[in-house]
Amino acid sequence: MKHFVLLAACTTAALAGFGQSDSTQTDKPDTIKIGSMTIIKKKDGSSTTTTESKGTKWYTGKRKPKRVETSWLNFDFGFNNFVDETDYSSPEAQQFARATRPGEPPFSESDFNLHYGKSINTNIWFFRQHFRFTNDRKMRLTYGLFLETNNYRFDPALRTSYQSGKDPFVWRDSINFRKNKLALDYLTVPLMVGFDTRPGRRGFSIGAGVSMGYLYNSRNKQVSNERGKLKNRGNFDVEVWKFQYIGEIGTGPVKLYFSYAPSTVYERGLIHKPYNVGIRLGDWQTW
Repeated sequence: MKHFVLLAACTTAALAGFGQSDSTQTDKPDTIKIGSMTIIKKKDGSSTTTTESKGTKWYTGKRKPKRVETSWLNFDFGFNNFVDETDYSSPEAQQFARATRPGEPPFSESDFNLHYGKSINTNIWFFRQHFRFTNDRKMRLTYGLFLETNNYRFDPALRTSYQSGKDPFVWRDSINFRKNKLALDYLTVPLMVGFDTRPGRRGFSIGAGVSMGYLYNSRNKQVSNERGKLKNRGNFDVEVWKFQYIGEIGTGPVKLYFSYAPSTVYERGLIHKPYNVGIRLGDWQTW
């Protein structure tokens, strides 16, 4: 009985000790953290919210390349010529390329011989884009817009001249020229599929496709002692639209380009199929 009384007294004393609160201890608020935001809920029901500012993160290694790469104001410099398939004995050819003096021989292929070293093609690219359509980025679709200029510089021994107007034609002038050329300028849109061994680096690349150009300027520029400098602008029965097969091959920012038009330059009479070949400089991509 004594043992039971002693056990009951000890139990009562222990419960009384746990029931007393420490007057020096303060109530701790509840804290919830969501990402960089911390919410503190106090015992009185109020709450405060704080946000931690993110520090600067540093990344090592290579950036992930973009699917679309753009370059601006690239340049092509080369030479132009044409394949002459004209039948100069046909009435159509003789009507357009006319012998205007008595006893003058009819026109022939030699009347359109070019000074090859000065028959210059230049292209100024407003922009050029590559769209990488494979996971390894080696296959690309290239498109853009450029100003294409073709200067067909005739042999100095020739007197070939162009007459504009309602009935344009070609004829032989009566004087010699120090400079005589037919200049044709186009706004051209290309579309080409290409392959790069090392995209974005100095690897080997190749591409082929088509382009469509719109003729916005044509002129026959001549320089002679008798007349000085003359520019005859107008319609020489040149086709307004120019369809071409195009291609390029090279490495890094330097490539060899070429183009060939399967149709003639003129609407009638002469069958001159132009082609260009030269060096493409630039193609500096933005990544």
